[in-house]
Amino acid sequence: MKIYISASFAARERLRPMRDRLFSMGHDVTSSWLDEITPAENMDREVFEKKLAIKDLVEVSSADLLIQDTFTPSTTGDLYVEWGIGLGQFQRQQLWIVGPTLNVFHRLCDLQFQSWDELLEWVDPQVVYKAVKLEGSVAMAETEWLEREGNND
Repeated sequence: MKIYISASFAARERLRPMRDRLFSMGHDVTSSWLDEITPAENMDREVFEKKLAIKDLVEVSSADLLIQDTFTPSTTGDLYVEWGIGLGQFQRQQLWIVGPTLNVFHRLCDLQFQSWDELLEWVDPQVVYKAVKLEGSVAMAETEWLEREGNND
């Protein structure tokens, strides 16, 4: 599954091990901002920020699942924009929160976890996601998880 981790830039060092755990479970984590560096000396700051915005927009949009960590306060608000992009994916993308609900739009999440340990237990490698087909459209109102060895009908 393609996963985008959204959080405050200040949380990136704390979240790298979470990204690595998800990757070790076979998931593709598209959040390249976790390893972001400063702009080249000869690059204008505005150009650099536009490139970052486009890259993040593509990474968020390409994910099957957006996980937003709300433990570290944001100083820029970028993570809220990422959440909005995820909401705009409608039912093509799952939206999960790790941490407290911070605004009314967080109420639209598909799942909420109190800790990363709880989330990582939920995304155990023996569990797979199955979209439920309802009346000709894929509905993800209720996430259905099935054990790989179990009934996948």
